[in-house]
Amino acid sequence: MAQARTSLASLMVILVILMYLFLNSSYFTASELKWTGLVLLSAEQLDEYVNFQPANVLRLDKWALQRRLEEHPWVERASVRWSWPNNVEVMVSERMPLAWIAQQDRIFVLDKTGVLMTPPQQLSVLELPQVVNIDLSSTAQLKAAARVLLAVPPAMVGTLAKWDAAQQALVSKSGVQVLMGDTEDLELKFLLLEELWHDLADQGIDPAVIDLRIPKNPVVRPR
Repeated sequence: MAQARTSLASLMVILVILMYLFLNSSYFTASELKWTGLVLLSAEQLDEYVNFQPANVLRLDKWALQRRLEEHPWVERASVRWSWPNNVEVMVSERMPLAWIAQQDRIFVLDKTGVLMTPPQQLSVLELPQVVNIDLSSTAQLKAAARVLLAVPPAMVGTLAKWDAAQQALVSKSGVQVLMGDTEDLELKFLLLEELWHDLADQGIDPAVIDLRIPKNPVVRPR
């Protein structure tokens, strides 16, 4: 009986050792992170940022990796998922760039929350509208600019050249000034703007100013 217990104990020890060796083998070593959702950022940039080294996936601190990534200025959210046996997938939601702002010899990008950031290398800021006449120390002005630009209908985004914060006006690439006034009733104002934009084009009218400060009484001034 004692010999049987000794044999069983020995077998258990052997199984534990084998399990330990198996779980710590290269079979469970992640040699790289698999990134998804990247548009403005690159896998190489983020690998360098998190300083990833090949690691056993069973000992990888996924929450620490996620927290580190969410400290990156261009990462809005991140989640880390492990799949058998050694795949680590990192899903990234990047911040949305809305516009660019120049101050002296520096360029900033405004995101949808009104935060200013340094543009990543992959972003061509000139494809975005520019924000002018704005106080970069004013959180209210930055958030107002983001609120307006985020509300622009997708079909009209490509027609815009700038947002003039002092005039509270959008300026199209063709030079049309759209006076928006305050940031109240933006949805109504943009619905009205789309309708006026198409009607004016159909009539062959080239406006200089479209005044939407009072939505119930829009004013169009031709060139």
